[in-house]
Amino acid sequence: MPITPRLLQWLQSDDAASWLKQLTASPPTDAELLAVLAQLRIHFSLPQASALVTTARLREHAQHKFGAMATKMFFSEIGLQQASPWPVARYTAQRYASFSQVADLGCGLGTDSIALATTGLRVLAVDRSPLAVALTQANARALELDANIMPVQADITAPAWELAVAWADPGRRSEGRRIFNPDSLQPPLSYLLELQQKGVPHLGIKLMPGLSHQRIPPMAEAEWISLHGELKEVVLWFGDLVVSSGRRATVLPAGISLWARGEKARVHPPAEFFFEPDPAVIRAGAVSDLALQLGLWQVDPKIAYLSGDEAVSTPLARVWRIIEHHPFDLKWLNKRLRALQAQVVAVKKRGSPIEPETFRKRLFRQQNGREVILFITRVLNRPWMLITESPPFAMP
Repeated sequence: MPITPRLLQWLQSDDAASWLKQLTASPPTDAELLAVLAQLRIHFSLPQASALVTTARLREHAQHKFGAMATKMFFSEIGLQQASPWPVARYTAQRYASFSQVADLGCGLGTDSIALATTGLRVLAVDRSPLAVALTQANARALELDANIMPVQADITAPAWELAVAWADPGRRSEGRRIFNPDSLQPPLSYLLELQQKGVPHLGIKLMPGLSHQRIPPMAEAEWISLHGELKEVVLWFGDLVVSSGRRATVLPAGISLWARGEKARVHPPAEFFFEPDPAVIRAGAVSDLALQLGLWQVDPKIAYLSGDEAVSTPLARVWRIIEHHPFDLKWLNKRLRALQAQVVAVKKRGSPIEPETFRKRLFRQQNGREVILFITRVLNRPWMLITESPPFAMP
C-alpha cells in the first residue's frame, strides 16, 4: 500500500512515533511481515499499519544511499530509486556554495534540497507531486533543516518564481520503469535548456548517465559522476556553475576529476598489467586521456581497456596483474585453465558478444583452485582473452 500525504502526516505524529522507532530498529523480514501487520492491526487501521511497515523497510533499504540519516527519513519507493546517494548529492551541492539561494526543481524526496541547505543556502523546493512536497517537508524537519527549505507544490513548466540559480532533477521513471530518452523526461531536457536560456542562467541538470555526447550544448560542462566504481549520473552545468566547458569524469569518494581533452593514446598489445577505467571515465570519453596521464596505452583503439608495464595506483581505474593472454579460443582457454588449476570467479567483457555468466559455465573449473578473472575483449582488432589474478592488484 503506497504512502500518501495524509499517511505521511500521521507517521510524524506522536501516535506513530514509538512504533515507527521500534520497527526502524528491527524492520520485519518477508517471513515476519504478516505477523507484524496482524499485531499492528490491533492498534491501527490497515493503511496506517502498512505505512509503518513500509517506512521501516524503506529506511533499511535506504541506508546504502544515506547511511544513518535514513533511519530518520521518510521515503516513497520510486523516490528512493531516483534519489542520488548522499555523497553524490553533497558533492553536487558544493557547486552552489557561492550563492545564497537556489531553486530545487523536481525535489522528490528532498535529498538534494537537504544537501543544498547544508551548505548554508536557502532552498525553494519545487515539485508538482503533493507527496514529493510532503516528503521534502518531512525530511527537512526530521534533519532540522526546515528553516532553510521552503517546499512548494507547483509545475516547473509554469514557474511563478524568479530565481537565477537552480538545480533540476527531472523525473526519470514512468510507471516504475526507467526513461532513457531525454525528450521523455518530466520535464523534457529541451524545456530545461530553454529555461536556462530565458530565465535561469546558472543551472545544473541531473540526467541519466547514458546521455549522448551529441546532446551536450557547446557552452555546458558535462560531468559524469561515479561512486565506489558505480556510475550514478551525469550533470549538465551552465552559467557560473561551469568550471570549464567540455566533458569531465569525477570519481567519489576520492573526489578526483579527469577532463576529456580528445587526446590519442598509442595502441599496443597487453604487457604485465591490465587496467579497467572507471565507468565515469569511459562515459566521459576520457580513456585515452587517462592512458596518457598514467603512462599507459590502449590494447585496441575502440576498446576501453588499458595496459602497462607497471602497476599504477589511481582511483580512476582498477588494475589486475596478467597471468597470460592469447587470441580467443575456447578449447585453448580450457586447456590453459586446467594447466593453471584455476577457477574463473568472474568473466568481464568489452567488445565481445558473449554473455559472461552463460560463458563461464563452459569453462574448466578446478574446485578450490587458483582464483582468476577472465577478460574477453579485442586486442588490435582481434578477439582476445586474458587471464588475470584475482582480486585486483593492490599497491604495497
